[in-house]
Amino acid sequence: MYKKNLNWFQILQILVPIDRYLNNSGIHKAYKLLRSFYKGSRILVFNKDLKAGYWSVPLAWEVDEAKLKSPKGKIIANYFRNPIEVMANSCSFVGKIKKKDLIKHLNYDKRRPTETLFHYRNQFRENIGEWGFSLPYNKVIKLPEGNYKVSIKTRLQKKNMLCAYYKKKGDIKDTLLLASHFDHPYQANDGIVGSIAAFEVIKRLTKKTKLSYAALAAPEIVGSVFFASKYSQKENIKNAIMTSFSAVKSNMVYARSASKHNFVDKAFSHVLNFRKKSKIVDFRGIIGADEIAFDNVAINVPCGSFYRWPHKNYHSSKDNIANVDKKSFQETCDIFQELIYILENNSLFFSKFKVLPKLSHPKLNLYIAPRVWKDTTEDEEYKTLFKYIKNKDMKQACVKAAANINVLQSLISASADGRISIFDLAERCKMPFIFVNEYIKMWEKKNLIRRKWINPFKVN
Repeated sequence: MYKKNLNWFQILQILVPIDRYLNNSGIHKAYKLLRSFYKGSRILVFNKDLKAGYWSVPLAWEVDEAKLKSPKGKIIANYFRNPIEVMANSCSFVGKIKKKDLIKHLNYDKRRPTETLFHYRNQFRENIGEWGFSLPYNKVIKLPEGNYKVSIKTRLQKKNMLCAYYKKKGDIKDTLLLASHFDHPYQANDGIVGSIAAFEVIKRLTKKTKLSYAALAAPEIVGSVFFASKYSQKENIKNAIMTSFSAVKSNMVYARSASKHNFVDKAFSHVLNFRKKSKIVDFRGIIGADEIAFDNVAINVPCGSFYRWPHKNYHSSKDNIANVDKKSFQETCDIFQELIYILENNSLFFSKFKVLPKLSHPKLNLYIAPRVWKDTTEDEEYKTLFKYIKNKDMKQACVKAAANINVLQSLISASADGRISIFDLAERCKMPFIFVNEYIKMWEKKNLIRRKWINPFKVN
């Protein structure tokens, strides 16, 4: 029994060291724990005999024993010490084998000589009849000659597949889905950290929203294929974003959806334009995972990806809880909150004034001198405009962009006829959306303009 109200990192400490394969008892255990940690989430069950096109619910790979012993009887690899020491979906094999033959069954990387690699490939190739172990290259080159004892006892069996789903219902059913794969045993950043980031974003949506938002934790690709096939229309999923590698201490990357030009792509690109060490790439431009399960002509749900890259510990024993960067994780959650802020606030704006407003009039007090602000909170104009902007980095981005305040003030009165949105205005002024939106709110409070919210899924 675990404590109540665990934080996200404590949850990861529990979930990472579980043997989470696509559809085994380990991942089933992890899903049940995840549901208990996030109240209101639920487990989706896909029948063991279910098919979707050429996809079938994967067989459960269960391991009773998987050891490799040296000629002197020393344990070299053991599934129950670390599951990635055994290749995924290894078939049963018990016997002795010479070193030259054993080498053919070993997975290693000379470029990462101290790391044990996660051999994932055969997860999608059931009954392939292969077995093997993963060892650091430095150990492989020191293996002595002789007969090695292999004892692998595994079972493949039909089993219902699970996913976890967590939804925040809004005023309308149109839904943005945040998703990441939940499998990969003992791996942290590759997959499960993204699942926890997605669930944390949903958990932190405590206020009423216009749109609905959801998080999905699924077995990689195959889980998303079955979810998309059964639930994308039922749950009104209009757009999705992959959230893998959320806590890697590395650069931020947003990979656009296949269409490149939907509003979520534009909004995410806008957010990252004001973040250091970030870049935008095309669909699956560097790496990819579950995007293809959604972003195809059959399902037709645009799906981008937000991740950290390069990930130097990718698919290795060093992708562990010790290499989860808390600052990067929090920044990931902040960025999604900024995205949601744009989706919830972008509007057309219309004038209610008959004559150009005198912004400096004491009853309005909306005029802000066109200058570059210093990094200080002593400026009264700074305090008034930025009091709703909590993130330090975003506040600095707003300070830098404030040089364009005269353009913004001029364009509001020139464009307040519903021709452009607040987002369009922010893009044109090269200013963060939150800056422009908060300033527009000040005009609205003075009864100078009215707003009409735009559903982002109905905007090109």
